[in-house]
Amino acid sequence: MSKNIDFEITTYDYKTPDYSTWRFPYNYHYLYILENGKDVYIGETNDIIVRTKQHHTKDDHCYKFNFSRIHVITGKHMEETPAKHYERLLVKLMEIDGKFDIRNRKQGEKTFYRRKNEFELGFDNLWPKLADINLVSHKQFQAILNRPEYKYSPYTSLTDGQIATLTNIVNAIHTSDSQRNRNAGSRPILIEGDAGTGKTVIASSLFYHLKSNPNFAGKNIGLVYSNTATRNALKNTFRCVSKDLGKHILRPIDVTKKHYDIIICDETHRLRRNKNLGMYVTHFRNGNARVGLDDTCDELDWLLKNSDCLVLLYDKQQIASPSDIPSDIFSQRLDINECGTRPVELQDQMRIRAGAEYVPYIHAVLNQKTVDPKRFDNYDFKLFLSFSDMIHELRKKEETMGLSRVCSGYAWKWSAKNSPETPDISIDGIDIWWNTQTSGWLDNPQTKNEMGSIYSLPGLDLNYAAVVIGPDLYFDTATNKIQVKKKRFFDNKVKRNSTDEELKQFVINTYGVLLTRGIYGTYVYVCDDALRSYLKKFIPTI
Repeated sequence: MSKNIDFEITTYDYKTPDYSTWRFPYNYHYLYILENGKDVYIGETNDIIVRTKQHHTKDDHCYKFNFSRIHVITGKHMEETPAKHYERLLVKLMEIDGKFDIRNRKQGEKTFYRRKNEFELGFDNLWPKLADINLVSHKQFQAILNRPEYKYSPYTSLTDGQIATLTNIVNAIHTSDSQRNRNAGSRPILIEGDAGTGKTVIASSLFYHLKSNPNFAGKNIGLVYSNTATRNALKNTFRCVSKDLGKHILRPIDVTKKHYDIIICDETHRLRRNKNLGMYVTHFRNGNARVGLDDTCDELDWLLKNSDCLVLLYDKQQIASPSDIPSDIFSQRLDINECGTRPVELQDQMRIRAGAEYVPYIHAVLNQKTVDPKRFDNYDFKLFLSFSDMIHELRKKEETMGLSRVCSGYAWKWSAKNSPETPDISIDGIDIWWNTQTSGWLDNPQTKNEMGSIYSLPGLDLNYAAVVIGPDLYFDTATNKIQVKKKRFFDNKVKRNSTDEELKQFVINTYGVLLTRGIYGTYVYVCDDALRSYLKKFIPTI
């Protein structure tokens, strides 16, 4: 199937149809939308007249909605397989678009569905036609693709590798050693993978499968996120599917309030221990007391104690704060009952178009563990010598693609907190303010010129990320080492009680997270001259 897929949409009266006048450019297979100005039903069929007559019968699901129009979509390549795929995609996309209430019955998915990119390409041509006849609100298809409700939707088609991973996880959940028993705790299922390997898609797809599968009916199942921004994005995603599902997207502390049959915890590296917790320390102590633990325990202990089966998704390279549980302590917590874990490794790069080598390369460069530069085809990876040039290029990407933001580590004070008119950051005469919100920052068009931080972006995607490596990192020419400059780092929750080496690793991991957010490209600007010279060896410079 070529990229030049075309469609024709023909609209007819549905209340009193005159089938003798129905004529369509193509009659191989049909996709159709029933509509009444408020509700829509989306379907596919190989005989549009027979199917329409069935919908008119009183025992049909569609009868009660009094649909007034039918929009029939045909095309040269509209055979059964693409039509079924388009039907599922339209249900998902139009639900996110929000112009109509989708009245398709939501059947529990019994299997995981494979991605069919060649069919999805057709929406570049179909979506504007739907907009022309007022069936969708968003005029640009890209605006839907940018929304987390699309990316993390349980209706998302999956790759063969993701299907195999999910099947293995479900099979492991069914086995006895993943369940709590009298003599030992459960054996957690541990899924590890670099940034962009699809951990959140795996988590959301697994959660939906378990919640909709009759084999798990009556089970108390929760999906846990420590980071507020990611948690709220997933809540909104599942509210599009069912209002009830959003209630089961949890904070770690929610797990202390009742026992769960199955807990899935995404971004497990963000679970907290009792160190540099700030105002959260009171809630932390209350959570420990509620499950009968003392303050030497952590949020991972809550999950281990209050669940019968535990699925953890983890990336040690994203540990960026003293309150995050270090990887060695994390391993000790899982091994304490001598059951170990059931490991699952994710290797396919699902986010970043540069491919699977990009994330390891970024961390190798930042940690000075490579001397060999690499180039990445089909990925816009650039080191800018001019900050204004980078911002200009980023704004062009925002106009064409959306979801293009500038971000940095905490190398500037939050001056605007007490004086909103005062810019937090000034680089080459350009003034910028820190992100004025964390949750929902990417969805707010008013914030697109703000500087994002580690608190607004973990777990989320950008089309283009412009990363400013601030003066908190510098290259020491005497030792040929990247070092952290404490007096230029302003996140006291991270800095307090951290050794110089610990702080350096937290800051490097922070930039590692930011440099792995971009789907189509990553732009880099470096404040320190010597560090810029070092990075010129590894990033194409303009």
